[in-house]
Amino acid sequence: MCTSITIKSRTGDLFFGRTLDCFPHFFDDDSPFKVEMTIFPKGTLLTGQLDSWKTKYAIGGLNIKNTIALYDGINDAGLAGELNALGECTWADINEIRTSQDIPLMGEEVITYMLSHFNSVDEIKANFKKYALADVSFAPAVTSNIFKKIPSHYTFVDTTGKGIILEPVNNGYFKIYDSIGVMANSPEYDWQVTNLRNYVQLQGYNAGNTKLIPTLNESDILLKEIGYGSGLLGLPGDYTSTSRFVRAAFLSRYIDDFDSSNGINVLFNTFTTVMVPKGVERVSAASLDSDSTLYWSGYDLSKQIFYVKAANTNTWLRRNIHDYDHEVHFSLPIENVYA
Repeated sequence: MCTSITIKSRTGDLFFGRTLDCFPHFFDDDSPFKVEMTIFPKGTLLTGQLDSWKTKYAIGGLNIKNTIALYDGINDAGLAGELNALGECTWADINEIRTSQDIPLMGEEVITYMLSHFNSVDEIKANFKKYALADVSFAPAVTSNIFKKIPSHYTFVDTTGKGIILEPVNNGYFKIYDSIGVMANSPEYDWQVTNLRNYVQLQGYNAGNTKLIPTLNESDILLKEIGYGSGLLGLPGDYTSTSRFVRAAFLSRYIDDFDSSNGINVLFNTFTTVMVPKGVERVSAASLDSDSTLYWSGYDLSKQIFYVKAANTNTWLRRNIHDYDHEVHFSLPIENVYA
């Protein structure tokens, strides 16, 4: 379970972020999916599982330790992206992809590949048809009892405000959608957007009082609003993908206009309603494993600065990809710091 949101300041600057929600112990030293913060400068030779290439752009973000696979990231052109789990994800035989003269990608490396090759959403749109996900197990996960490869779909957004969703649901090849600025998990993106029609009554202001006109006893019935917040009465509050998508879609549009200098704080606050506390979504009644938010990350697209906050800590890590001319890696802070 994951959620991503993009918001825009009153001067047009874009801020993009995501929660990574899962039940594996991502911060355990022996986890094949352990998270770290990494920056690869322009011209870095990246060794992927299927191929190697040099980065055309500097990139930074949150990756799987000891791999080039990014969960989310940004490049020095201000293009950002992230992957979310998608149950409908498909893969294709790697030899069939190559026979079609297309390019096979590891699903876990899609964000890294796109950010290191392209500088805009338009450039991805012009090239995405030649790629497909290869049906190959992700090397660090071959001994995992969770999954051998991560079923995913992908969000990309750039400084112009354009955004797209890529979903590998056509035998490993991608469907593409224009993004409305939020994403969650299953079902597929077009269903999630269509589902918003069930909430046309939601509004960013209180509903006020209303009357039922006289009926049998010829007297009106006064219906008083249930305190403040009645404008969003009916907003779903559970942690399913569909409910988080609805909350993210409406709340990200009803927030007040904000200055770019406060963009990251506003972005984080917008995410608080979709962050999953540990324990409320256990895998089963008998299990102690709980699907929960493991980290939140936020990206200032204009400045190419990114932030991360691990769950259960009040400490944030901040990095600017322009500050490094060599590859660097950082562990996520998990301690609390008080003034």
